Amino acid sequence: MLADELVRFCVELAYSEGDELSGCLDLLHLPAEQLWVEWNEAARCEALARMLPECVSSQRLEAERSGVLICTNPGGRSGTLRTFWLSRSEPREPLVAALETTLDLGGGGVTAAPETLLDGHAVRVCDPQNEQVNELLRCARFRLDPAWQRYYRSTLTDRALQVRVTRVLVSSVAFDIPMLLALFLLMTVRADLVHRAVNPARLNHKRTRLGRRPLLEHVEVSAPLFVQAAYRDDSVYSTAPRSGPRFHHVRGHIVRRRNTVYWRAPHWRGHLRLGQLRSRTVELRLQG
Repeated sequence: MLADELVRFCVELAYSEGDELSGCLDLLHLPAEQLWVEWNEAARCEALARMLPECVSSQRLEAERSGVLICTNPGGRSGTLRTFWLSRSEPREPLVAALETTLDLGGGGVTAAPETLLDGHAVRVCDPQNEQVNELLRCARFRLDPAWQRYYRSTLTDRALQVRVTRVLVSSVAFDIPMLLALFLLMTVRADLVHRAVNPARLNHKRTRLGRRPLLEHVEVSAPLFVQAAYRDDSVYSTAPRSGPRFHHVRGHIVRRRNTVYWRAPHWRGHLRLGQLRSRTVELRLQG
């Protein structure tokens, strides 16, 4: 079960700017032959709404918790994912997504157009407004479970309704892919994480008295990636006089140096006495 803080961090990391997550795909490996990842859906929806406010309607708003069962091929660069979620409504039973996701971190595999999903083909989707997200989604292909494919083909005859259902089916799982890739990046660089063994004996004694199942032995992991880098006054290193930057907000972003990845957490920078930047968004692009 991922902590809410980690879920929010992975979403923020997945949709960050700068040297983006898509530029680190060659570093990623799926962490185990079989892996179950679970999270609170409210934390994911909150972070996704902040990063992509236009996608609020695509979120699993009725789900309390979500999870993914990952089965990895040899080499750890490809595998399959099945998505589950627990509804807030009764009966409270786990539901499995109608789509199976195939992940290939090399971006390979044969795909068809999204409108052929109901015909049983593996499809790939894209975001025409965000090339960074496109690079991440190129790793994923989506295919209907055969039983669901037969159901939809027999019940959906209206073309417009087929398009709407296809969009809902894909959006129910596609937004998990960038978040999971961010998690895999953190797990890939886990050698830099700080591990602390947790002894659950005292807590288990209390849980036993209350008739609850004892906790399994586990390790608590803290990530230096969460630590905000100390501010460095660049004017000290310059011979030219410089008054310093105006007070402004720096969005979280990835910086990659060869095989090392640094995460710059969101922070305020500059001096309030030099004025504030009023614009909410500033976009800079290199020519060519």
